[in-house]
Amino acid sequence: MATETNKPLLLDGVLQHYAWGGYKYLPQLLGQLNTAQEPAAELWMGAHPKGPSTISGTSKTLQDAIEARPVDMLGEAVAHRYGGKLPFLFKILDVREMLSIQVHPNKESAEAGFAHEETHGPAITAPNRNYRDDNHKPELGVALTDFYLLHGFRPIAEIHRMCRYIPGWSELIPILQKSGVEGLYRHVMEADQAYLDQLLQPIIDGLGPKLDYGREYPAFWTHRAVERYSGDGHHDRGIFSLYWFNIVHLRPGEGIFQDAGIPHAYLQGTCIELMANSDNVLRGGLTPKHIDVPELLKHISCEPVYPKIIVPDDEEEEEDGMWMRYPTPAPDFALSVAHLEEDDYLSVDTTDGPSILFLHKGSISGEREDFELNRRQRVAFIPAGLCINFEVGEDSVVYRAEVGTADQFYAPSGVGHHVSDS
Repeated sequence: MATETNKPLLLDGVLQHYAWGGYKYLPQLLGQLNTAQEPAAELWMGAHPKGPSTISGTSKTLQDAIEARPVDMLGEAVAHRYGGKLPFLFKILDVREMLSIQVHPNKESAEAGFAHEETHGPAITAPNRNYRDDNHKPELGVALTDFYLLHGFRPIAEIHRMCRYIPGWSELIPILQKSGVEGLYRHVMEADQAYLDQLLQPIIDGLGPKLDYGREYPAFWTHRAVERYSGDGHHDRGIFSLYWFNIVHLRPGEGIFQDAGIPHAYLQGTCIELMANSDNVLRGGLTPKHIDVPELLKHISCEPVYPKIIVPDDEEEEEDGMWMRYPTPAPDFALSVAHLEEDDYLSVDTTDGPSILFLHKGSISGEREDFELNRRQRVAFIPAGLCINFEVGEDSVVYRAEVGTADQFYAPSGVGHHVSDS
């Protein structure tokens, strides 16, 4: 008879009700009513202490189960490599309002920053805390609908053109020429509010009606930033980033990787997000939350980024060819997708470590298990050491999160859909 640690576990994910979330997508995905019209921003699927998934039909969490028997649940290699913890967090996001501009530290910096703040403060729950754990936070985002985000700095020539074009910004050109993009960004991030307002007010005054701009233009998002963050003649310094960062449009199924140091911000749409199990965020604007400018400037990369759109690749997957993987360099996680037709079979082999399955649409059921994923039950944890074959009851799409490998490579296909001019 199968024990709890060697059979698949159905999971109930945790909804996070952040103010920027939508009202319909996640409740409808989970078959729930949202009569209170509470924003539903993220569905967490994993074992993060802030929101561990619950094993369906019990009061026990996935975190509890892993902590009780880490080797059985994770496999010996993964348990040893990650200290008995699941190294990734799997999410679904519904972005109604733009998120804050963010940078994540690398592993070494996260360990040093966490150790320093543990010794010198602030408290781990304090709003001005930067490092809430000692881990890095590389992220892979994959669009479920049309999705817009900021991703890295534009080339210096494009930023120079912006400064020439926008009224009042010509005085920034000598700083850009002398100190490069890093010096320019430092200049505005360290500036006092009165100076920022002086530079930003001509943009605000020159905005036409919102409907005059498409989402590929900075002005569209500036409208939103002004509506949300401007008041009493003061403006958020994150508005500069709307003009100096790449605006990227992901079509459904396309992904993008956010490595340490790359500034980014989700703007609108729904997506899957798979990341290392961390909550470390250094913010750079478009937020009322704490911004530690010196710490941000220590870790941000101001090198130009040419957005690379990632599409799944089936070359390294199982022989059945059903799984296609999104290639990234992150050893903590890997994401695959299977597009299935009725009466197909899908294999999940967890010999090398556990997996979390998310059923985006359709239904699948285990051949030898009383175990089904459907519209009412979309998430499952497959412990290490199993090989399960699923029957496909109808056309289905399944995403699979698992632990990556130390020798993963990053060879994204396709090109970025981004805008070069304002």
